[in-house]
Amino acid sequence: MNSYTSRKGFHGLGWIGETLVRGINLRGRAGRGSLIFVERGKLMPGYVPSVLPHRENELELLSSFYLDALNNIREAYLRPVQIIGGTGSGKTCSVRRFGERLEKEASERKVNLKHVYMNCELGASTRFVFFVNLLEKVSMDIATRSMSPEEMIHRLIDHLRSEGKYLLISVDDIDYFCKRSKEHLVYDLTRLNELYPGEPCPVIGVVFTAKDTSFHERLEPSELSTLGRCIIRFQPYTSEQVRDILEQRVEEAFQRGAVSDDVLDFVSDITAEDFKGDVRVALDFLLYAGNLAENQGCEWVRPEHIRQVYAKTYPWITTAEVASLNQTCKLILLAMAGTLSQSGRAYMPLSEIREAYQFTCEEYGFKPAEEDEFEECLQDLCNRGFIRMRSLLKFGMSDVPAEELTRFLDSLIKRLKSEL
Repeated sequence: MNSYTSRKGFHGLGWIGETLVRGINLRGRAGRGSLIFVERGKLMPGYVPSVLPHRENELELLSSFYLDALNNIREAYLRPVQIIGGTGSGKTCSVRRFGERLEKEASERKVNLKHVYMNCELGASTRFVFFVNLLEKVSMDIATRSMSPEEMIHRLIDHLRSEGKYLLISVDDIDYFCKRSKEHLVYDLTRLNELYPGEPCPVIGVVFTAKDTSFHERLEPSELSTLGRCIIRFQPYTSEQVRDILEQRVEEAFQRGAVSDDVLDFVSDITAEDFKGDVRVALDFLLYAGNLAENQGCEWVRPEHIRQVYAKTYPWITTAEVASLNQTCKLILLAMAGTLSQSGRAYMPLSEIREAYQFTCEEYGFKPAEEDEFEECLQDLCNRGFIRMRSLLKFGMSDVPAEELTRFLDSLIKRLKSEL
């Protein structure tokens, strides 16, 4: 393996500062006038392609749990299913694509069924927040913040029953929720059948996704029992599979001929060998290499652009992970990155983080969060792996050599500033 592909243990790809300095708007710009891109959005985390290569078998298995319920929907009961797979293994795309398929199939059979996708990292900091957001997605007519979670659950089921509606709920990153909260969300969702004993449930299923099954250890025995053992495992993509996926995305996102077969082979091999087949990393590689090529006035992406991307960033934070942070978390991370970069130190104490955070809020015109929210966000950053805590006097962002740390912090600062 070449030296530029030999680093191990990375979990994503950082941001290229040069592209941000030149003012490229990666979210809104669709590639107008670009010699490289047709539509950058097709490489971004929120995009769900119409075809999911190498996940057909998993989608068929998922269908086997729910499609037959449409044949006799009035007698349907809730079925929990777990999808287990590493980061970038296609779990989220598969669940969202399946939800669309099930809605279409239900419509053809004159069944009023809705799929609701919930992400525990983005909209489920507590049980209360989860159910507030769930009710809003089901119907604004029943949305409320004046009820307890238990009351909202009853309100949801009563609404579905009275309107003749049915629901499939997808709960993404349930392991993240279980890690940061002791509330029993799994219990709530797997016991919906018991609200009206002996009667069918208008929620026909709950699909939980997680990186692994370690969250089972945080569940009560009764929760684990109702969760069941219907598990669909998503194995890591191989190099050949990654290449197939990238080839499809390249056709949608890039100008014809802008990305060669050599580049696709190169990125696919790196992704499979160094990043355990994490397709999110592969897509980030292509996105940032394309921006770099465009800034240099090139008409196509070369392998050298991929090498430059790999060398200029310290890749453990992906675009999706940064975008999922709330404002307070971003400001804390920006404050820490700026302080560590300027001081050349690897760690800083908690008191200094508070001071730097206050200063950063003033600089960007934001009102600082209350102490409880500040501490909760700091803990969240630690849980996610953005920050490493050694003690109250030692909070850092990596264990890498100073030169590489400075380079990483510089690109992270630019990335965070673009998000605020």
